[in-house]
Amino acid sequence: MYVKEIKVNRFMNTHDIVELTNLASKFESDITLEFKHYKIDVKSILGLLSLYLDKGLEVSIITKGDDDREAMIAISHFFEGAK
Repeated sequence: MYVKEIKVNRFMNTHDIVELTNLASKFESDITLEFKHYKIDVKSILGLLSLYLDKGLEVSIITKGDDDREAMIAISHFFEGAK
């Protein structure tokens, strides 16, 4: 299991959220985004759309499973990459 605090370096519009869920779906691990009191499955488009993920927010990403290290690296790069 990996846990990482990440600062979102891009505004997350609908296209970005679809891209993120497609990326997360490539991994078998459970990938969870925690923000304030929310815990959202990163593979859930509707869950992510329910949040307002704006540039500059700090979120926690938790990965757990057989490929959790690779999932953490990929999701971290997605959030931290400026667009």
